[in-house]
Amino acid sequence: MMNPVTEMMTKRNKTCILIPARLRSTRLPKKLLLALNDKSMIRTVFDKCEGFGYDTIVVTDSRDIADRIPIENVIMTDEDYDNGTDRLMHNVVDVIDYENYINVQGDNPDVTRKIIKAIETKLSDSLVVNAFTSLSEEEQNNKNCVKCVVTNDIIHWYTRNKISYGYKTLGFHGYKKNTSELWKNFKRYMEEKNEGIEQMRWIQNNVTLKGVYVDFNGIEINTIDDYNLWNSVQKS
Repeated sequence: MMNPVTEMMTKRNKTCILIPARLRSTRLPKKLLLALNDKSMIRTVFDKCEGFGYDTIVVTDSRDIADRIPIENVIMTDEDYDNGTDRLMHNVVDVIDYENYINVQGDNPDVTRKIIKAIETKLSDSLVVNAFTSLSEEEQNNKNCVKCVVTNDIIHWYTRNKISYGYKTLGFHGYKKNTSELWKNFKRYMEEKNEGIEQMRWIQNNVTLKGVYVDFNGIEINTIDDYNLWNSVQKS
């Protein structure tokens, strides 16, 4: 269910940023409405992405979220999507005409222009891209941290389990034009359901998923501890 106002946006370039946003987070409910400094988390992420010079659209099923974003930058959807990729592939990708779509998770207030540019550049010769970074010893043991196994620039697998190798997966993804029909016809396997990592669907349906290494010293806010840490870092 697309907001027709979005069709009137003037395109600034061939790439747009999409922020899938829902309130039904299991680990930290309604986290996108929490305050980061003087703004909600979702508005903080939106403003940063807009400031990079890209058309930026928040895709949500929540009126509470939509009310915090300019109406021309919101697409309202139904509630029945298991994850952000499903929400984007069924409502935005290939519906609004861009060459590249970059998915920025709404709980990533430390997104940078360099990360967006790295994904955009990688999409020049890739169908699907996921950013990753170094994995600390503490993160190796943290089930809230999604890990990936990468050879050269190809991501082979993801897991939340404890591992002593690999990289930390970041909530920044890129898709080329014409990927939505692929996604809609994919089979969803048990391993993806068990791990709760939808990006595994690309791999298990034989699509080459490219990774791009980026420097990242920020905090992805998944839990109340992450939220408190982010605020304490800002005050220090």
